[in-house]
Amino acid sequence: MKSILGAIAAIAAASATFAAHAAAPALAGHWVGTYGVGSDVNFLRPHFGADGKATVDIPAFEKKGLPLDAVAQQGKQVRFNLPGPDGVLQFDGKLQGDLLAGKVSLNGKAGKFAFRRTLADDPARHQPLLGAYEFAGKRIVVLSEWGDFPQMFYTDMSTGRYASMFVESENVYYAGAGNLNPAVRETTMRFEGSQMIWQQAGKKEAGRRLQFRSEEVTFRNGDVTLSGTLVLPEGKGPFPAIVLTQMSSPAPRGAYALQAYYFAAHGMAALMYDKRGVGKSTGEFNKATMEQLADDAIAGIELLGKRSDIKADAIGTWGHSQGGWLAPLAAVRSQKVAFVIAQAASAVPPAEQEVYRIENSLRAQGFSEDEVKAGAAYQEKLMRWVTSRGANRAELLAAARAGEKARWASQVEIVPDTLKEMPSETSAAFYSYDPLPDLKKLKAPVVYILGEKDAFVPVHKSAELFRQTLDASGHKDHQVWMLPRAAHGLWETEIDGGSAYINSTHWAREHYPRMTQWLRERGFITH
Repeated sequence: MKSILGAIAAIAAASATFAAHAAAPALAGHWVGTYGVGSDVNFLRPHFGADGKATVDIPAFEKKGLPLDAVAQQGKQVRFNLPGPDGVLQFDGKLQGDLLAGKVSLNGKAGKFAFRRTLADDPARHQPLLGAYEFAGKRIVVLSEWGDFPQMFYTDMSTGRYASMFVESENVYYAGAGNLNPAVRETTMRFEGSQMIWQQAGKKEAGRRLQFRSEEVTFRNGDVTLSGTLVLPEGKGPFPAIVLTQMSSPAPRGAYALQAYYFAAHGMAALMYDKRGVGKSTGEFNKATMEQLADDAIAGIELLGKRSDIKADAIGTWGHSQGGWLAPLAAVRSQKVAFVIAQAASAVPPAEQEVYRIENSLRAQGFSEDEVKAGAAYQEKLMRWVTSRGANRAELLAAARAGEKARWASQVEIVPDTLKEMPSETSAAFYSYDPLPDLKKLKAPVVYILGEKDAFVPVHKSAELFRQTLDASGHKDHQVWMLPRAAHGLWETEIDGGSAYINSTHWAREHYPRMTQWLRERGFITH
């Protein structure tokens, strides 16, 4: 990905022009797909215009309209370039109907690319289709959006299979054999009224859209107003419910729709809300303490507990990553939480977790072991400066100057000589937060769901610490799961990091079925 990131900054503002024959109707239009040259793999949205202009979007980096160079078409052969400071990505491919595929090269290294024709990306088109669809045998398929950009994808809740969906016509979508790689077209979805006609591996079946009800709600925690969406299942209720706490990213409430629709499909109301300072919610999340963020969730619990269509004694909390701290913390600070689901949670403070993350990130990107150790050592000094409130400032500055030209420097925050004497109190408190003292006070049933391949959280150490803490406190109902081959995001992988998610195919296969059974055993799912 490095070459593309560099290219964003260096591409000239002027757009390239087609050769005289390049405006062929067969090429003009929108395309989606991936390329790979060594470890540089990315998902792109090229657009070839009938007016002679060619551009590309890179959704993962929220970049749109970057110009392509030297676009030329001769018969079925198509060539174009994407220039950057590290060299020029050169694409040389062949048009085969709705597939454009071939070779890509960068600085003498060769790889492959494949793009498939689509319509323009328009969230307004797919928003009305989001939700859950029930097929024969009570198989549930959820359509939702990725949190980082508004790309629709499906999840088969029984198998864990998922993939991004691309539009072919106003009511027909398709998905590839890899998540963001549609080179091999695997699935076609046709929408007819409240039905989705699903075609895969020569088999066609119809699914009924579940009739959820969605309500816009607001609630307050002190001077902060939180704005959210309450998704209610089919039926009259009262329903058990769950409040979805947030990750550290500023993703809006829609990033949690997969979970909301999953719970609603199983008869539970689900509240997803914009994190403070995100979307329609007020406040600033980056200036909030863990306790304040947990209290935001508690305000949502209080809102639900006053509704006649919600079972006030059956409201739980769910959280992923940072939310894996917030969900149990909210249960500790409120006596009204009936159960807790904490995914990809860390049992160590954020400062220790960050050192672990940098080490694994550098290793996943192919840095040498010496570079990995050097980068992690620098990150440890940076975190120590934060948590000690500036005690090792001189040591940190010396390490920054010694490492600022190293290859690994681009993966960490190299501090300047003008670094202030002390970090902010908010940063010091956040990176020093230890979840275990609060966990000792937890009374509600809890399940920790961890991924074996998680490169962001020291999961094996965390699993042991969670068990020891809960056992020692006399907690009566706790489980810690270690899902095999699961990344931090709980999708299957051998390496968590880089571009592996592009060609991924499944969430951890036992994740949703096992979570459903856990909830059913405790009476929160009854069908």
